[in-house]
Amino acid sequence: MGNSGKKTLYDWFSRFEPTGSQCDIFDTAVVNSLKLDRDKLIMEIRISLPELHPKSEIYDLEDALCKTYKLSCVRILTSYPPDKFCNGYMPEIIAEAERVGTVINGFFGDMQCEVSGHGIKITIPFSDGGIGLLDTAHTAEVIGNILRSEFGEVYKVTIEKSVDAEEREAQFAKRQYSELVSRQAEIARVVERRREESTVPEEGGAESEVSLTRVSSLFDGSDTAVIDEGIVTSGKMRFDITSCEIIFGREFQPDEIIPLRSVTSTGRGVVLIGEIFEVTTKETRRGDRVNVTIGLTDSDSSIYLKTTVDTDSAAEVTEAFSVGKSYMVRGNVKRDSFDGELFMQYTDVMSVRRLLREDLAPEGDKRVELHLHTCMSAMDAITKADEVVKTAARWGHDAVAITDHGNLQSFPVAMLTAEKLGGKVKVIYGLEAYFVDDTQRAAYKGENITFDDEFVVFDIETTGLSAVNCRITEIGAVLVKNGDVLDRFSAFVNPGVPIPENIVRLTGITDDMVADAPPISEVLPRFFDFCQNRMLVAHNAAFDTGFIRHAAEECGLPFENPFLDTVAMSRYVNPTAKNHKLDTLAELYGLGDFNHHRAVADAEMLALIFERMATRLKEEGIPDISRMNYAISEKADPLKLRTYHQVILVKNAVGLKNLYKLVSESYLKYYRRNPRIPKSRLSELREGLIIGSACEAGELFRAILDGRPEDEIREIASFYDYLEIQPISNNSFLIEEGKVSGEEELREINRKIVELGRELDRPVVATSDAHYLDPEDEIYRRILLTGMKFKDADRETKLYYRTTDEMLREFEYLGEKTAHEVVVEAPKRIASEIEVVRPIPEGNYPPHIDGAEEELTEKCHSLAREMYGDPLPEEVSSRLERELESIINNGFAIMYIIARKLVENSEEKGYQVGSRGSVGSSFAATMAGMEGRTPAGTRSTGTGLA
Repeated sequence: MGNSGKKTLYDWFSRFEPTGSQCDIFDTAVVNSLKLDRDKLIMEIRISLPELHPKSEIYDLEDALCKTYKLSCVRILTSYPPDKFCNGYMPEIIAEAERVGTVINGFFGDMQCEVSGHGIKITIPFSDGGIGLLDTAHTAEVIGNILRSEFGEVYKVTIEKSVDAEEREAQFAKRQYSELVSRQAEIARVVERRREESTVPEEGGAESEVSLTRVSSLFDGSDTAVIDEGIVTSGKMRFDITSCEIIFGREFQPDEIIPLRSVTSTGRGVVLIGEIFEVTTKETRRGDRVNVTIGLTDSDSSIYLKTTVDTDSAAEVTEAFSVGKSYMVRGNVKRDSFDGELFMQYTDVMSVRRLLREDLAPEGDKRVELHLHTCMSAMDAITKADEVVKTAARWGHDAVAITDHGNLQSFPVAMLTAEKLGGKVKVIYGLEAYFVDDTQRAAYKGENITFDDEFVVFDIETTGLSAVNCRITEIGAVLVKNGDVLDRFSAFVNPGVPIPENIVRLTGITDDMVADAPPISEVLPRFFDFCQNRMLVAHNAAFDTGFIRHAAEECGLPFENPFLDTVAMSRYVNPTAKNHKLDTLAELYGLGDFNHHRAVADAEMLALIFERMATRLKEEGIPDISRMNYAISEKADPLKLRTYHQVILVKNAVGLKNLYKLVSESYLKYYRRNPRIPKSRLSELREGLIIGSACEAGELFRAILDGRPEDEIREIASFYDYLEIQPISNNSFLIEEGKVSGEEELREINRKIVELGRELDRPVVATSDAHYLDPEDEIYRRILLTGMKFKDADRETKLYYRTTDEMLREFEYLGEKTAHEVVVEAPKRIASEIEVVRPIPEGNYPPHIDGAEEELTEKCHSLAREMYGDPLPEEVSSRLERELESIINNGFAIMYIIARKLVENSEEKGYQVGSRGSVGSSFAATMAGMEGRTPAGTRSTGTGLA
């Protein structure tokens, strides 16, 4: 086909069976490039075709490939020989422009095109307004870019209005208006027909009205309220109605309270209960009455209460309903004729008391939360800092920690709230940091090994990402020394489970290929015989060795080989590489193509890359593993390392200062996507800080999940002052991702962390990792995550602030004694070690320059005597002393010195400077000689230095 060795669509999509026009495209197309985003399942294919094809055929092929290979999006970008372009292909170019999102729709239906050389003039029947809109959207440039992409030629595209544009635009508007009138009439007929079909008479012969479907709640819940000994449970709220106070109307019995979710139709004498979240007023058109709208919610559903009162009575109504207070109301539910929504016109109102969640644990036996986020964890948490502190105080907790993602912005609000509460609860100041280990190494064990020794470079293919739940399907390895391949190992493994379709697409290994292969129990001993005690080399070695280690444990085999990670090695050797993927490094070293994602091919390519990197290291005077690890640690770039979560708590004033330094540097020196805190810097400023291992995104949890060696896990855990475990629901997404088999495996990880704590004498604490206050608040966080395009935004997380009893129930699988230790004892012990600190000191701290007050005073008095004589008149003297006292006592004398220096420096450079009010009040400024010094020919018009 004359494609000079380039791959065709048949080569890339062997499982796809083209039909019709697709066959012609497959037969003639040459693939220039193919890119696949495996995370987003998006593929981009650039192809060359000898003949023009309609865009509809290309788009149909995209959809077919998308469906066959279960991708979310396939984009085919075509190119043709330059001489194939013709005027008749312009509608296809317009179709492509419409697809990429420029302003096209409706403008080019009646276009005329003139092609002259490399100039294209498009005329359309639209006036200057339409042409202006297309110009603003750079539509002509978009069309020109598409032409250049498809034909490799630069065309100058212009868009103009046709000579009869105004007339045709008027005709178009007339047709649109006629069609709109016709559609309105049809809509009216449909509405009338539906009204007749859905008319339901009210009890008592009341007039009929339409019953429309109403989404009453987004939660699962009861359609009836529960009343038990004066306590009403309605929706997500509980109320005490034993001592109601009449606000409006008459007293009434609460026997027939219904939850707000049950208000789905009109009715009379309906009784509702809830909390007010909004009160608004609006005058009627005549201005003599006021419409009052009151929002009522039970955190499960909501409804508006509406009434219209005289202007004089409006204040009485709005003052009676307070936002945040709770009421029981009786009235008639009606439907608003304007928006069709149900509302209540109340007749009787009584105030009630809302019962909030309480911590019922005995005094002195209540937990302390050490991991909690406020709304300052941007787009991730919704809790307000003052609400957190008030809740902790109400529950009787000794303390509560504020640990937002990478910032300290909630400290002032939390501090002021705690002070207003009279110290009932101690605020523990901290954050959840983005931690990077800049002391990491590429090789684990084997420090005495040199690059002249023998290495086993290996790769595996698996059925998934979890070393615990997934299985090995292939092992490939090569034995190398100084770049020479001494031996090879290759074996398929029967995983005993079906290979998922996405893994088949990725690796090309099918169930048929491994059906007759031996199990891992037979293959692994052979692989270990091949390796013996040599150092293993792998790309992202933690993944491969994690699978090998787990398989060895299941087979009862020891696995103690040292291993080296070529990703970490490459970060040091190839610091300018755009990334450190295997195919990128192969291209960097000019090693050619290979069958990526097949174990043997990957291992052989990695052996070549490893040899190139080892040679570079030896040329730099690094001959062995020990010195390589040291060099990598010395030059590790925190901006390129993997981040882990880590909780840092302030223990005392020294720790507060050190935390401020760490956070400042994380934004100023180490910011990349997130503000990073390097391990080396944290170790230097660790005094006064307490370091916790954080959540599943923490270094310790990830090491356990990845199946790291036990000694490495212990080494990681030893760095922390305390270890953290969380409720199973916090990490349930790992089940959905296939990284753990189920809830029991998550419990096993927590048990392992508890055992590590005992072994290393580190306290283990259970935290909520709270992102919102109450369970029902989760819906708001889901909205945030949906806006951030998270695929699992609608997943239940239960990241709410838990009480002591709730946490004890979460960890009862650890046994009663251990559960009490991690939920109550250990957190309280850590909290007791933390001093009360004030993140913002009291008072003002203006800058100070010695002699500023004296110089300002002398200058003002000197000029005043020149202007008013000596001694000064009493009126001038008292006015000057009063203003100077205000300026000096509030720390603004320094401003005179700064202003004087600026003026002197500017005048030395030939500038004229004006400054009005630069030292405070105008009188004192005049006396200091800073008034009226403005550039020639201008007026001083502002405050401060001009």
